[in-house]
Amino acid sequence: MEQPDLVAARILVLGAKGPGGSMLRAVLSAAGITKVTLVDEPRRALDLLCTDPFEAVFVEGATLLDGKPFAFAARRHAMLLNPMIPIFAVYDGPRRRDVEMSRDQGITDVICRPMSPKTVTDKLRAALRAPRPFIAASDFFGPDRRAKERPWRGEDRRVITPRKTRVHFDHD
Repeated sequence: MEQPDLVAARILVLGAKGPGGSMLRAVLSAAGITKVTLVDEPRRALDLLCTDPFEAVFVEGATLLDGKPFAFAARRHAMLLNPMIPIFAVYDGPRRRDVEMSRDQGITDVICRPMSPKTVTDKLRAALRAPRPFIAASDFFGPDRRAKERPWRGEDRRVITPRKTRVHFDHD
């Protein structure tokens, strides 16, 4: 299977201030990823995702947009160009509940600091080459969380949304 070209990939990094953002930029650069857009404001990141095509987003795990976790708010935004874009949460020493909460909010994968270029590229390539199916439910929209067992052998109560489908949510 052909590997995605990460050199040409456009990556959005949200929460790029401070040593954590510097480390992520250095790791992406060491991995050969040079088309990186750095943003500190969640609203600006959402605006960019509505107007510019990106292959992936890296976001500080606790970043909020309008009082909601960034991935949760972004995936449900009506104008987002690609609501199924891989979104990676970056944490300094996450606890299990941080990982579970990120997964429940629609994060594609969690990356822990310290990180290596190999870890970042492996996770990014996996998300771009063989993306997880997306689940659209009343209280969840994001990658299929059943990552341990493929194919799923139980009764499937969810609706799997094809990769190219435009998803619309009713807003109150």
